[in-house]
Amino acid sequence: MVDNATTGKENSSITDFSFKYTESGGITSRYLLISFDSKTKMLTSSTDVSGANLSHKPISDSEENDLKEIFAKNEFFRTKTDYPPEEEDPKYISCNLTVTINDKAHTTGWTDGSKEMPDGLMQIVNEIKKVSSNEGLV
Repeated sequence: MVDNATTGKENSSITDFSFKYTESGGITSRYLLISFDSKTKMLTSSTDVSGANLSHKPISDSEENDLKEIFAKNEFFRTKTDYPPEEEDPKYISCNLTVTINDKAHTTGWTDGSKEMPDGLMQIVNEIKKVSSNEGLV
């Protein structure tokens, strides 16, 4: 359980917050990019690996705070850098998430065939996709 008073205090001390989430590969060679930068307050997405078809939307302060909270609550910075699948398979979708909060940065990667992934990592991705869909980006 997250103490909202503590979470709010932690969130208010975050001056720089950004992330970049990507999904790629699989049988259909899909690609998804969702990124955010607190300096511009813009959420960016693309389904085109070339980056030629980017969509940009501003997000609300409450959505930004929800994202900050989900990263803190699920201890993203304590995740491993890699959650490989038991065996390589071209049908797997590869995911990568890089987050910067103030002067800390962390990246982790996994596939949809990875084992022993923390549940919190999927909660983070679900929140990213929820905010993106709220803004009509995904």
